[in-house]
Amino acid sequence: MFRFLLLTYIFITASVFGQGITFIDASQKQGLIFKHDHGGSGMKYYVETMGSGVCLLDYDNDGDLDIYFAQGASLPGWKGSKELINRLFQNNGGEWSDVTKKAGVGDPSYSIGCACGDVDNDGDIDLYVTNFGNDTFYRNEGNGTFFEATQSAGFNNIEWGSSAAFFDGDLDGWLDLYVANYVEYTVDKNPWCGDQHSDRRAYCDPDVFKGISDKFFHNNGDGTFTDWTDKSGIEKNQGKGLGVVPGDYDNDGDMDFYVANDKVMNLLYNNNGKAVFSEEALFSGVGYNENGRAEAGMGVDFGDINQDGWLDLFVTNFSGESNTLYLNDQNGSFTDKTFSFGLGQPSLDLLGFGTKFVDFNLDGWLDIFIVNGHVIDNIALFNKDYTHAQKKQLFLNQTDGTFKEIENAGDIGNKSVGRGAAFGDIDNDGDMDIVISNNNSNSNLLINLSKPGNNWINVELEGVTCNRDAIGSKLELKSKSGTQVAWVNPGASYLASNDKRILFGLSKDMYVDNLIIHWPDGLKESFNNLEVNLFYHIRQGGGISIINH
Repeated sequence: MFRFLLLTYIFITASVFGQGITFIDASQKQGLIFKHDHGGSGMKYYVETMGSGVCLLDYDNDGDLDIYFAQGASLPGWKGSKELINRLFQNNGGEWSDVTKKAGVGDPSYSIGCACGDVDNDGDIDLYVTNFGNDTFYRNEGNGTFFEATQSAGFNNIEWGSSAAFFDGDLDGWLDLYVANYVEYTVDKNPWCGDQHSDRRAYCDPDVFKGISDKFFHNNGDGTFTDWTDKSGIEKNQGKGLGVVPGDYDNDGDMDFYVANDKVMNLLYNNNGKAVFSEEALFSGVGYNENGRAEAGMGVDFGDINQDGWLDLFVTNFSGESNTLYLNDQNGSFTDKTFSFGLGQPSLDLLGFGTKFVDFNLDGWLDIFIVNGHVIDNIALFNKDYTHAQKKQLFLNQTDGTFKEIENAGDIGNKSVGRGAAFGDIDNDGDMDIVISNNNSNSNLLINLSKPGNNWINVELEGVTCNRDAIGSKLELKSKSGTQVAWVNPGASYLASNDKRILFGLSKDMYVDNLIIHWPDGLKESFNNLEVNLFYHIRQGGGISIINH
């Protein structure tokens, strides 16, 4: 009888409090030791508080994900002594090695974020780093090292870069690059902000600074890029860009993209298929929230949350605002469903940054993860309701048009000053893990130990006549439970790049009836009767194979 009651208690506890979802922070145990340093000295230089970014990439092509962290740099008055450079950690199957200097990617700039993609279609992942100042591009040499090729590749972005994303804008088979730029700011013009009556200084509000244009670089197919900022139609929009995510929101076969701006209207760029973009945010209903107000957008992602085959949109925002969920109306417009879907009230006292749609319980429905942390380190002096370090949030999709926050899921409840977050199956066990870079603090490696008892498949695509990463491919999966769609797109969240593989949760379904791949160049392939709980590799025109990890 006691055994029965104990098992019942465990089952109810897992179902009610965590629904079987559990994460542990394994950074210390596994030796992933990275501490971000914003280089500050108490002078409240604005650049200090917005970083830092992190990217997941398999730089050595050994089948598991490695991690690249963006680091700050010394600012006037900094008293530190350690070397501040970006860091690359190699995944050794549960242990991590710092291979930064061997790989040649220790950028000493004041780095903010990063983006990953195989820009030359040679089979290895290249790396772009956004900086406060000149950005840096590293070309992967395929031998464990990178070559710094910023100038020779034609990149020139001297602004305060934030998030960036690779995608094939004109469908010519080569990855182009979008770089979101933030504001016009220099450390030698650092205004005093705060409470003058009490002489309490604080980081300034973005309203103090002027927005600047983003950048779009077109891939020439020969290892070089051309600045198409004007030609692509984006130059005239001077936002205060922090987050960017590509996605085919109108289902016309090309990649559009969305830019989250800080306290000015967000931007939605519709692609004409030739990398010429028209800005449609106001018309589409995603420039402002449902009250017609601009919000302080940070992190962003596209995903189909209601299984209707259309990409919906999620944006993280400032404390006092809610995060925003826009539901795709399938006609070029979106509707703000934040509060009716249960995502509004729980976010009001928090300040969101990195975020992603991920099926954490593998039931076939996308959930939402959010990394939080205030931008004002002494916020308690100005508002006792807010804290600098904040909890992370996980919202499970209830499949009925609502989400429910899971309060008890292991170490995700530990508070930190979260910024960049990258999502991927780091330990290759069939579920999604998370690496988080915290501002001026230690990083988190959240390993997913959940045992929801559901099935899954993981799919990696390799393009041949399209871009090698197959970014922009649409996957349509049919199983007993229904139909799911997903797009290959590592660029999302905040200052981050994610696992390019696609994870489909299948609930209790014992096999996949049909998987259709819509490649970016218009080719289509179909595969039937796939076994579950396996990793698949699909080469365009070359069939499907199982990967053993």
